[in-house]
Amino acid sequence: MSTFKGLFITKNQEWVNELHSLLHDVNIEITVVSEWKRSFQEQQLNHYIFVDLEYVRDTQPFQNSSSVVIGLTESNDFVQGRSWLVSGAKDVVIFPEEKNRLRDLIKNTYQQLKFQKETETGFGTGQVHAFYSAKGGSGKTLLAALSAQSLSIHHEKKVLLVDLNAQFGNIEVLFGSQPFRSYYDLIPVMEEMDIRHLQNIAHYHEDTKVTLITGPADPAKAESIPDELISRLIRIARNQYDYILLDLPSNINNLTFTGLNESTHIHYVLTPDSLGMRAYKYADDLFKRFQIGRGNELSILINRHHSKSELTKNDIEKIIDRETTGLIPSDYFSIQPSLNMGEAFYKRKKDKGSNKVSKEVKKYVDELTKRTKG
Repeated sequence: MSTFKGLFITKNQEWVNELHSLLHDVNIEITVVSEWKRSFQEQQLNHYIFVDLEYVRDTQPFQNSSSVVIGLTESNDFVQGRSWLVSGAKDVVIFPEEKNRLRDLIKNTYQQLKFQKETETGFGTGQVHAFYSAKGGSGKTLLAALSAQSLSIHHEKKVLLVDLNAQFGNIEVLFGSQPFRSYYDLIPVMEEMDIRHLQNIAHYHEDTKVTLITGPADPAKAESIPDELISRLIRIARNQYDYILLDLPSNINNLTFTGLNESTHIHYVLTPDSLGMRAYKYADDLFKRFQIGRGNELSILINRHHSKSELTKNDIEKIIDRETTGLIPSDYFSIQPSLNMGEAFYKRKKDKGSNKVSKEVKKYVDELTKRTKG
């Protein structure tokens, strides 16, 4: 069983006892100290740092920490909580009132740390798959999310799903999640970024075991995200995850171009209509110009196909002069309840999908793992 080290900075013995009781089902060795010392930071030995905010006010020593920093406080002080989150804390918990939330937080981060320890011993093939379409509203976000769930549930792969729609991305809605942090928060630590920094801003979805990293969903912040940040994020993740799935924005910007260049495979989502074909032509010209998605590195995935669609599969293949690798039917009303509730489309390995879309995506992913094996 994995053993992790934790540091608890407090003078409150009752809280020490409370925390020990919460850690009974995880293997975390806690060292209790009454004050912060610079040597703790220099040693970098602690996977967890629990901070009693009654006795520790200065957030500066904890900025850019690679440890999971969790603040504990008796009061609901918004300003104080925000300052700790901005400084890099994983969360701030009202204690002991929210001890159940703290237990869940420890459980989730513990699984992430276990995962990190496993991958450091050689796990992770590091395939990067980008879902892209030059046409907005093609359904690529849903297909990326479904593929991530299927890879994790059906194939037991370690999957990271990254939303590169930095301006208005909302892939977390498909998982019923509300992450508080994004890759925008990695800018201050870009030079020394490692897997712990990624996990500190990531959200682990318990039902599907998919890890999510979202964007700031803020146009102003999106403009200030360096290309190098996304490249480093992907390259670090490749050493830790079997699959990194990127949901790319339709417009060609720096993040889109970086994601396409870092990908080992591109899934172009094509809708069977004239607008979809026109957008594909522009994208195809761009790919050829910059030598993106050459040969077997590019798959064409037809989405929202219907018997009354403007173009058939054969029509599309004749026009673009290449084979398509997937055909996802239009089934809006069947998938809408799951979308509205943020429920997982697959929860167990034997789940084949409850609607046409999820069934076909599972088949597509099954074929994908065979085509891209190794």
